[in-house]
Amino acid sequence: MKQEIIAGIILGVMGLCMLLLPPKTLWKITEKWKTKGAGQPSDKYIVIMRILGVVFAAVGGGLLLWG
Repeated sequence: MKQEIIAGIILGVMGLCMLLLPPKTLWKITEKWKTKGAGQPSDKYIVIMRILGVVFAAVGGGLLLWG
């Protein structure tokens, strides 16, 4: 029971961060250092981050409600 609540909080916060922060900021924090000379994230990266944000927030909310 307690594990589901903790996981729900973590996933919910991650999901909200992915949805509220600009994708370019997330890309600079997590991916820019891996590439040399890359100027900005691709369109696919932006779409995937938004989809994952929705999924993480939904799963986190579900775990909080039913966990």
